[in-house]
Amino acid sequence: MSYLQLDQLTKSYAKQTILQNINLQLNQGEFLALLGPSGSGKSTMLKLLAGIETPDAGEIRLAKRVLNQVPAHQREIVLLFQQPYLFPFLSVAENIGFGLKARKVASQQIKQKVAELLDLVELSGMQQRKPQQLSGGQQQRIALARALAVQPKVLLLDEPLSSLDPEIRVSLQGVIARLHRELQMTTIIVTHDLSEALALAERTALLINGSLVADLPSIALFERPPNRAAAQFVGVGAIIAGHMHGTTFESQLGQFNGNFGPNTLHVAIRPEHIQINNAASQPNISAQIIERRYLGERWEYRLQAAEQLIIVREVGQTPRDIGQTVDLHFPPQQLFALAD
Repeated sequence: MSYLQLDQLTKSYAKQTILQNINLQLNQGEFLALLGPSGSGKSTMLKLLAGIETPDAGEIRLAKRVLNQVPAHQREIVLLFQQPYLFPFLSVAENIGFGLKARKVASQQIKQKVAELLDLVELSGMQQRKPQQLSGGQQQRIALARALAVQPKVLLLDEPLSSLDPEIRVSLQGVIARLHRELQMTTIIVTHDLSEALALAERTALLINGSLVADLPSIALFERPPNRAAAQFVGVGAIIAGHMHGTTFESQLGQFNGNFGPNTLHVAIRPEHIQINNAASQPNISAQIIERRYLGERWEYRLQAAEQLIIVREVGQTPRDIGQTVDLHFPPQQLFALAD
């Protein structure tokens, strides 16, 4: 039985549909990344879960309890925003203990809990500092500790790392991952960054234009997106249009064999799986390099073959020349069908 469940959740603003018939289930202790471009409805979904917004239709259930009419402060769901929103006039300890004090927890218990949480977020001994004495990354850690202090059943993270410098972002990703391993709290993180979803969550739901277009283990979404919308967002080496003729997929690039269904109209392949100038492999496709860029460990090439744009990522320090014509090979075992 699912712990957190969304059934046919729908939300509109000023006649514009933001979320359309969202169905999603999480088990207790699961960590889900809610991935998608800006404006896809990710933050709205978190606000509906937290009780900040009310759905137009559909139902939210937590541990079998329907939450639609439950006030935000009674849901046992905490939402952490992109900005930490700490109280500037309170100390770190007072910020973390704010929710506990409101619940009339004894002061000695609050003091002990604050110390434990500061240790968890790796900021021990900072109880008396004020928010303005902290870096952006430290402020976000304090906001995370404050969210955890009230021991919510569900933790919602709305792009909490997006405004931080890359080094601090990676460090905080490690903190969030470790906290989830230790606390096993049901968690949803909103992000537009696929690499962040892969780093943090075993499962990713992809939201595009208010619709859930994929819900898969994060690695599976990266390696083999299930449909064209997911493939275009995740990024693949090529999306090839064609049709099935018997067991062969026929396209303007040629014929491909693979594990495709009889109604397949598009196949795809990851850019790192396309081989360049592999003379031992047949068949090969002639393509011209039109752009290149260095990604640190790989070169990424954009190539043109007939009317097809192809992206290839290749390990190597010596770049290939723009304008060069090369032979490409698509290993059959790396091709996969896309639903429309």
